[in-house]
Amino acid sequence: MSISKITADEKRLEVLNNFQEKYNLNFKNINLLNQAFIHTSYTNENNLDILLSYEKLEFMGDAVLKLAVSEFLYEEYKSYREGELTKYRAEIVSDKNIAIWARKLDFENLIILGKNEKKQGGAKKESILACAFEALLGAILLDNKQTGYKRAKNFLKENFIEDILNFEKKSAIINPKAVLQEYTQGINKKLPVYNLVKEEGESHKKTFFVEVSFNDEVIGFGKEKSIKKAESMAALDALKKLKLM
Repeated sequence: MSISKITADEKRLEVLNNFQEKYNLNFKNINLLNQAFIHTSYTNENNLDILLSYEKLEFMGDAVLKLAVSEFLYEEYKSYREGELTKYRAEIVSDKNIAIWARKLDFENLIILGKNEKKQGGAKKESILACAFEALLGAILLDNKQTGYKRAKNFLKENFIEDILNFEKKSAIINPKAVLQEYTQGINKKLPVYNLVKEEGESHKKTFFVEVSFNDEVIGFGKEKSIKKAESMAALDALKKLKLM
């Protein structure tokens, strides 16, 4: 069975055309777009060549994603060092994050799975969603070798540029102490210092007040029901005051 037979169903073609119209993709080869959503469980179950699945497209798309994200970060964060940019890129292109993007584009209703994988909820699996997203970028690249990369980059820019460029702020909210530490060490290799300045309330429901200092200057303040959380709030306060988020 050839790839054309896999894509012959009119209902499937309608779904693919609606998808590419919604996201301004304009594929020359609709079969290539469809291949980006064909999981290996489908080809295996139907005794098809594994090359009809999204595996090789995923390989190309992985490279496209990393290059495009690298360019976005390089252009936006001009003062950042290589290590910082590498760290953020790794977080941005992680399966966990890319799967979130795939869900936003409703990939769960686009991916073609074998019957067993479908029963096991394969369309909701983080790894499958992430691979299909990369495969889509690979398909965009190969659909037109002259303009493919530019189109793939524009697709990311049009749909996910805020997620990409705001990832630092999200990271700061998730782990403000780590972000503040990277900032201070980047200045003079010193660590921020957290001091418990006060605690209030009964022993079973205390509130802790923490200050964070750098270069002997208080740069943030936080209060919470645990010292650890109060330190995080102090770090977050410092990041806001330093205009790092």
